[in-house]
Amino acid sequence: MATPEVPPELLSKLLGQISSDPGIPLQGPTIAAWQEPAHALADVHSDKLPECVDFAIIGSGITGCSVAKTLLEHDAAGTKSVTVFDARRLTTGATSRNGGFLMSHAPTFFAAFAKAFGTDTAAQIARYCERTLGEIVAAAKAEDLFDECQIRDVETVITFADEDSMAKFAESVQMYQGHVPEFRGTYNKISKEQAEKDHGLKNIVGAFTTPSRVFWPYRLITGLHQRLLARYPQRFSIETNTPVTSVAVSTDGTNPAYPYVLTTPRGVVRASKVFHCTSGFVGHLLPKLRGPVFPCRLTMACDRPGPQFGNRAVSWLWHVPISWDPETNLVEQGLYWMQQNAQTGDLFYGGDTQKLDDFITSNDTSVSVDAAENLKTLLPGRIFATGWADPDTGAGVTSMNPRRTWCGILSMTADQVPIVGHVPASLSGRDVDKGEWVAVGFNGYGMGQCWSAGEAIARMALGEDKPAWLPDVYLSGEARLTGATMSTEAALQSFFER
Repeated sequence: MATPEVPPELLSKLLGQISSDPGIPLQGPTIAAWQEPAHALADVHSDKLPECVDFAIIGSGITGCSVAKTLLEHDAAGTKSVTVFDARRLTTGATSRNGGFLMSHAPTFFAAFAKAFGTDTAAQIARYCERTLGEIVAAAKAEDLFDECQIRDVETVITFADEDSMAKFAESVQMYQGHVPEFRGTYNKISKEQAEKDHGLKNIVGAFTTPSRVFWPYRLITGLHQRLLARYPQRFSIETNTPVTSVAVSTDGTNPAYPYVLTTPRGVVRASKVFHCTSGFVGHLLPKLRGPVFPCRLTMACDRPGPQFGNRAVSWLWHVPISWDPETNLVEQGLYWMQQNAQTGDLFYGGDTQKLDDFITSNDTSVSVDAAENLKTLLPGRIFATGWADPDTGAGVTSMNPRRTWCGILSMTADQVPIVGHVPASLSGRDVDKGEWVAVGFNGYGMGQCWSAGEAIARMALGEDKPAWLPDVYLSGEARLTGATMSTEAALQSFFER
């Protein structure tokens, strides 16, 4: 989709949305099927907020959990205290609203990363993502959560509805396997006929398959929080339903060891260091990141499969051409995804057709009508040719009425890679040497990036050098965040190109 096609008034509106304050997460969000049943600690909080905390983490998703775990287990932290703040219930943001894929996006984007940053950096990103996925699985096993969060090996089937998209993907995968040889042979191209025969698909020109994993993110991260609370009762606390509405530096000279003043509806907390792990909402507390980072809303649904479908050790990615209809202002985002519950066989699937200006929002309290209607027609009519007939009548099922539909807010960056590191005082407006840290902007591919990003900022905040495995291009340097590639205009162009 080319920028010139969009009317000037709509472009102006979109630029305004990208650079606006995302606010704090709104109450009454749509409820994801992943979040049912709610964890026992969903609304955990202390009777009274602590007066001071050494490390304040804003956000209780996978990134914030990784920060907390790293700090609590690191010898350099000693007995220092850690508090996680969340505006809503425990781990009910982007972490528990996504597709639950333990899969790297680096092969798909390797060619784009190589063009933008060079092949060495693209390879560094690829290895970083694989490292992250391995660390998530290792944490689940170490904490006896592997079965609880239903990590399972699957074959991912990646299909394409047009030859051009498939050719670009094939080129990127070929580059990936050439420059990251330890993963050579992990992608297998299959013909249209084989994909139709083996997987009951239709409306495709061909496919790739690759081994990967899927899981239940909400159960893993809430389970890890629960274990950390039990293990460090004197050092660790979680304050849900406690939004941090502002961060300031005290000017009264009192308590210099805790210079930060965090204001919440429940009172004020002083902190020594602050970690921003708030995804698409980061621009509220860090206004100068509005534009370089912006929120994007995507939609998912859950339902039972057709009676003949079964429960398959397969996950699916369906690529379709990105399109925009200037008459209706509807954009088809270009990618749909699906996995199954390991025990019940329930389908968790998502992808979007929304009005262009409905994508860029931090409001997850309602689902776009267009997105909801689109997901009803996705399965099985557009995707599957077999496996959905009524066993009694033999009649084919052509559409679904999902039992649950929800949306989630992603954090997108103008240069399409995350922002990880300390927040320069010139951007925060708060002149405390390396007192604030940030890990956001995972561009819809957080499961392969968030956990290591949280670990990295925790380690660096404790005085370690940048981990060798963290891509340099992710770092939150002032030159990067204030440069032309991170302008609001660049962010909008990047949005069109995704």
